[in-house]
Amino acid sequence: MAGKRQKMAKMAKMENIFKEIDRSAGEAYKKGRISFQTGRFEEALAAYGEAVDAWKEVAGLFFEKGKEASGKEFLEKSRDARSCYGMALFKLGRYEESLEIVDAALETKPESPTEWSNRGFVLSALDRNEEALEAFEKALTIDPESPKILTSKGIVYFRMGLLKKALDTFDCALAAEPRKASDWACKIPRFGFFSRNKAPIMRPDNAETWYWKGNVFLELGEREKALDAFKMALESDSDHLGSLLIGGNLLCEFAEYGEAFKCYVRALKLSPGNEAASKGRELCEAKINE
Repeated sequence: MAGKRQKMAKMAKMENIFKEIDRSAGEAYKKGRISFQTGRFEEALAAYGEAVDAWKEVAGLFFEKGKEASGKEFLEKSRDARSCYGMALFKLGRYEESLEIVDAALETKPESPTEWSNRGFVLSALDRNEEALEAFEKALTIDPESPKILTSKGIVYFRMGLLKKALDTFDCALAAEPRKASDWACKIPRFGFFSRNKAPIMRPDNAETWYWKGNVFLELGEREKALDAFKMALESDSDHLGSLLIGGNLLCEFAEYGEAFKCYVRALKLSPGNEAASKGRELCEAKINE
């Protein structure tokens, strides 16, 4: 009886150790996600690395004890954190290292649209655009109506100078119906030209697509259409910095200095000290006070 109690106490102690490691890894993963989202990529890299190692350790201990199901569960957590680690490397410009991690992830998850998209991002950054297109096309065979994947593919076309293909792809992205909760946003428009409806509304979070569509129109010399696209981007996300800056510039061209001023003020709240926004605000103040 005493031996049984000792064994049970030992098992309980080990279980508590596993829980503590899992809790610590979960906190590191959460810290990594927050750091990544706020642009602190070095911190994200360190936090994700901590989560990878901790969950991998727990997986190994479970495998040693013959608990295959639990081992696989924690190994999958470790792999997920490893994938995030790879994208933090990508954001830090360490593209070759990032690509190695993405390719390793695809060996275990060859049908993951996320990993194929990640591969496309990295290859595009390496200026391997044809391969990037292949990666995004592979992602779309798995998730054919993903607005985010379609947008990413369109960006590659844009960078290759294939403007018609880029525009068509962005239109496909805008026509696609988001299926994930994270692809929807509840926004309260802040400025007059963003929306006549001041009530919170649910709409697809497609600011990035409209932003890049605006850039295509700029390249084509269609400035009014470009401005409309940037306005649509800001309807979706009034904190979209690129659209605030370029939209502000275009509003100045059309002598809409009051609305442009609002763009630059908002941009400076998001990016204090932003030189382009500061100069734009000064120009608008001068024009308004003439």
